[in-house]
Amino acid sequence: MVARRPFFSPIAAFAVGIVIAAWLRRARGDRASSISTLVEILLQVAVGILHKRLPDLAGTLGISFVAAMQSAIFTKVEGTVYSSVMITGNLRQAIEGLFALVSRQRASLRQPGIFAALCAAFGTGAAIGAYATKNIPDLALGLPVLALLVVLFRCDIRPNEERI
Repeated sequence: MVARRPFFSPIAAFAVGIVIAAWLRRARGDRASSISTLVEILLQVAVGILHKRLPDLAGTLGISFVAAMQSAIFTKVEGTVYSSVMITGNLRQAIEGLFALVSRQRASLRQPGIFAALCAAFGTGAAIGAYATKNIPDLALGLPVLALLVVLFRCDIRPNEERI
């Protein structure tokens, strides 16, 4: 008898998400970020509505899929590679940037500041998500959906339309 591999299905869903994101970038170019965000919103709404009718694995697979799409589509901030789905690489970038600033290898606080802000946003989102999951579990996925709607509307603003 073969032991079950509970980690295989989410990894496979992640791999499928990466492939679809790569195809989206090639097929739709600048629109890939909007399409990816819309897919993420729709899947999170579906998981939020159907989570009591589906096995837990279905929600896990959906989240793995959209996390992969997000990590493959949103890869840079101000020209520097970052991670939109985990904090560790961004924390490393913030600390290395601060070290470079202190050791006078870098003159600007901008890049380490951006990575520190990403870490703060990630931590804040995780705290809010934990609070919502515990206190309003049936509506907890509504919060990231609202945040993603803001991202979706920002994706539709072209750089020459942005106001500074």
